[in-house]
Amino acid sequence: MAHMKSGWMSWSGMALVAAVVLGGCAMSDEKAASLMVAPGDYDLYSCPQLAVAAAPLRKRRTELQGLMARADVDAGGRMMSTIGYRPEYLKISGELHSIDATVREKKCDLSAVPVDPDAPAVTTAPPTPALPAAPVR
Repeated sequence: MAHMKSGWMSWSGMALVAAVVLGGCAMSDEKAASLMVAPGDYDLYSCPQLAVAAAPLRKRRTELQGLMARADVDAGGRMMSTIGYRPEYLKISGELHSIDATVREKKCDLSAVPVDPDAPAVTTAPPTPALPAAPVR
């Protein structure tokens, strides 16, 4: 009886793992991208800082889209694209979604901000303003 119970447990465990894996495949790109970015990462950025942060990310996302399209010729290429490019693509898409949401929230006009898309992506929060010095006694 104990042997049957442990066999049933292992089969149900494998079924649970399969359900989780297959359920992950059905997750939308937008949902997966949003899970890869912490909410509020860009809240402290000014409008020009948001524009500067977004430009190289948009450029890299376009590059990744091209690489994934070129790799999508056969099953092996699709697998390599999924392993090699998709995680970075989803991360960048999540970052851009967060930046775009912050831009809308702050009502920024990014068209007025000149940016260099070849500049490296900003990956850290902007510096926080210094606190006033404590009075000397």
